[in-house]
Amino acid sequence: MKKLIQPASLLLYFLSILVFFVAGLTYAGLTEAGKGQGLAGGAIVLSYGVVAALLALVIALFVACYASHAAIVKINRVFSLLAAIAILYFVYRYYNREGAVQADALLLPPTGATESVTKLTTNEAVDLAGRNDETPMGLGFFAPHFYENPVLYFYGNPNLDEPVTGHPPTDSIVFKRLTRGGFDIAYAPPWLVPDYLKLDYDMLYFRMQSVGRDFVEVTVNTRNQQIAYVRREAGKILYWPEFLLNVNSVEYLSGMDQGICVKPLVQAGKVNASYVFMRPTLIRDDWMNVHLLDEDFKKVGQGWIRWRADGRLLISYSLLS
Repeated sequence: MKKLIQPASLLLYFLSILVFFVAGLTYAGLTEAGKGQGLAGGAIVLSYGVVAALLALVIALFVACYASHAAIVKINRVFSLLAAIAILYFVYRYYNREGAVQADALLLPPTGATESVTKLTTNEAVDLAGRNDETPMGLGFFAPHFYENPVLYFYGNPNLDEPVTGHPPTDSIVFKRLTRGGFDIAYAPPWLVPDYLKLDYDMLYFRMQSVGRDFVEVTVNTRNQQIAYVRREAGKILYWPEFLLNVNSVEYLSGMDQGICVKPLVQAGKVNASYVFMRPTLIRDDWMNVHLLDEDFKKVGQGWIRWRADGRLLISYSLLS
């Protein structure tokens, strides 16, 4: 029993857990164990490492109990070497990734594209939201995680049977952190016209047309309906109900006013109240429950409106005011 708590044995336990935990994670990554599992993907990959570490600990206990001290020392040396190699590899991967991001920011020339995009960060960006143009309604919006990923890559038509790493990007947006806080765009393609871009409010939204396990199809130019693909993990998916429940107010598009109903039924009675703003509170299929607000944003009533019909939006929305 004393052999189990000797320093060499304790080191064996630690190294076994460390080495096999990393080995389990590596195996999960190579076999794409968490691919297409959404938020559960990370937990699945982690479980591979935990299971491998537990099995290694059990084996290490048997080895410590029955193997000689010299054999345990030799095993520790081998595991120490493997642990050092693993640590150096991950450090190399980290700095290599950071270097690649910085290289992208330096190599992509800051052409007139930056000017054409940053113009949309002023009041023009607000006018883009909810406008009644020819952009397909789609599924909602895609919001890039530019705080975590300083480069958003665009892809052409991906081969959905191939791994994500097998697709070279066709272009990108490079974000830069400002000294006073927040972000700006260091580089963007000249054709970039997203649905909403106002980085001083941390807002960048692309209309989402389709969603896959690895890629999201987005409209990157709302003027000519140009599309591109982005990696799903590079941002947050906001389906229409979730997006609309976070806007400041909505209103009917010109010519689409169907009144405010007391129930989510076309033949239901109408709400008779004087109001200035409608704020979404609940969405049920094609219907939206709204609070009716006066000019001081005080509630003066509530009711139901149809926010879509036949695949078309019936409302416009305001994100800020």
